[in-house]
Amino acid sequence: MQDTSEDEGTTDTLLQNQNEEIFIVESKGFTSGRLFRIAVAVGILVLVIVLVAVVVVSLVHHSATNSATNNTTAPGTFNWASYYGNHMVLQQGPHRAVLWGYGEVGATVNVSIDTTGSVFSSVVHEGESGMGVWKVALDPMPPGGPYRIQGVHDTNGTAQRIFLEDVMFGDVWVCSGQSNMEFTVSQAFNAQQAIAEAANFPNIRLFTVERMQSDKPLYDLDKILQPWSVASSDSVGGAAWKYFSAVCWFYGRDLYNHLGYPIGLVATSYSGTPIETWSSPQVLEDCNITHNYREDLDVLVDAGLVGWPSEHSVLWNAMIHPLLNMTIMGAIWYQGESNTRHPDTYSCSFPGMIDSWRKEWYMGTGGQTDRHFPFGFVQISTETPDVIKLGYPAIRWHQTADYGYVPNPAMPNVFMAVAVDLVDPDSPFGSIHPRFKEDVASRLVLGARAVAYNKTNVTFQGPRPVSVDVDPEKKTVRRDYPKSQNITVKSNHGFEVCCSRNLSQCDMTSKEWAPVPIVSSTSYSITLQLSQDCWEDVTYIRYLWKQWPCDFQECAVYSAKTGLPEAPFFGCILEPDKKPPC
Repeated sequence: MQDTSEDEGTTDTLLQNQNEEIFIVESKGFTSGRLFRIAVAVGILVLVIVLVAVVVVSLVHHSATNSATNNTTAPGTFNWASYYGNHMVLQQGPHRAVLWGYGEVGATVNVSIDTTGSVFSSVVHEGESGMGVWKVALDPMPPGGPYRIQGVHDTNGTAQRIFLEDVMFGDVWVCSGQSNMEFTVSQAFNAQQAIAEAANFPNIRLFTVERMQSDKPLYDLDKILQPWSVASSDSVGGAAWKYFSAVCWFYGRDLYNHLGYPIGLVATSYSGTPIETWSSPQVLEDCNITHNYREDLDVLVDAGLVGWPSEHSVLWNAMIHPLLNMTIMGAIWYQGESNTRHPDTYSCSFPGMIDSWRKEWYMGTGGQTDRHFPFGFVQISTETPDVIKLGYPAIRWHQTADYGYVPNPAMPNVFMAVAVDLVDPDSPFGSIHPRFKEDVASRLVLGARAVAYNKTNVTFQGPRPVSVDVDPEKKTVRRDYPKSQNITVKSNHGFEVCCSRNLSQCDMTSKEWAPVPIVSSTSYSITLQLSQDCWEDVTYIRYLWKQWPCDFQECAVYSAKTGLPEAPFFGCILEPDKKPPC
């Protein structure tokens, strides 16, 4: 105790002496010392205020731009969902664009557009993931912009604000599929010019989803490769297999040239993937699809696809399902090559996937996306000349639900770009990846203008026969096309007939098929010559039923007006619109 008291006494003495010394100094120079201390205090206060201001500004800026740069949102924070960001395009009227995001459960969120004065309110509720979520549907907006959209989060009188800057209203199109959709502008023919001219289209905005998989449906995107960006040489001309999708860009660019208002393009694709990965479990169940490509390891090794997605629904879960709350105009699709080894179920899975996407997008946006929104696809091209594989013609046929054309009763409001003649044997990316993406996109846009935008004066399909006449004496079959269309015949081969009345003997692999040449043509008809021993039993006919049926734009029948080819088909020789059996 004594030692302690001595220590404490010593300490008190030191403090007292220190105070006396300070007092002496102040007494000798009171004015200058006080001013010095005040100056230091003021300096410290100013520094604190500046630091606080910097932090506040940083937080506000972070909130305003977070959706364009971050891929995840911490629970309890106020923010937009991942795929809303500055420079984006929201769907124009008559649809109502949906905005959603995160906040504190129970808080009120008010969203407004700077020039309209309207306010759209929502109460934050607990979402499926346990995070607080909110959603509003804006009033229908005319095309144009830019607009500034504000979100205000009110919790017991405490307000937080976030913003979306430079927002346009127009049409939003989703572009999906495998490698030929992922194939970038920088890899395509005419890349240098297309990239240089991209800045001429500032009202086209681009967004690319990062590759990802999930074994369960995600509510929001986990990863973003390219946040919303104004079209420019940088945003369009990214690295190979990164951004931006060539078919998607050329489609959006050509569409913009016809429509003249903003276009938003959302690219979500993954190379080497079968349709089963993009389909919901319900579609696979409805089509009784149990085969899993992971089980077929030798096929995956042979195709170089080991490590690529093959499990059912993993891309539907991760790269489509999160987008279902965003109002869209429509979608385009380029996929099918990975299903050529198992093509039989595609005639069910593809129409089923389209209908499923439509239904889920309609429900996800509360009815703001059209229940039967327009859907375009590319009928696959080919690979490897002089190889006999019937998976390619089978997939092309099944892509149309076995009709040979779209729209059809099984696939309403659907349009197609035929690509069987857009071959590229010298492609440095493999002949399975032709570089003629501008041609593909221009054919798709014809279909979109006619089907999605109801332009009645647009011819979007290649020649289709309207009648068939048989000459028993000459053993010929004449196929007549609409006289108003006019046809061009570039080759005399491509047609085959099956020398049997029995459909089971006329399947895709049958040896009963025999070529029948075109022996004459007019501006609206072709005449096929049948052989003597294959005359009486002929019932079925097919066209372009090979993996590589012709060289670049050198198939047999084209429209003289549009340059579009007649599509591959398999059907009844005397009833061109009838599905087998005949």
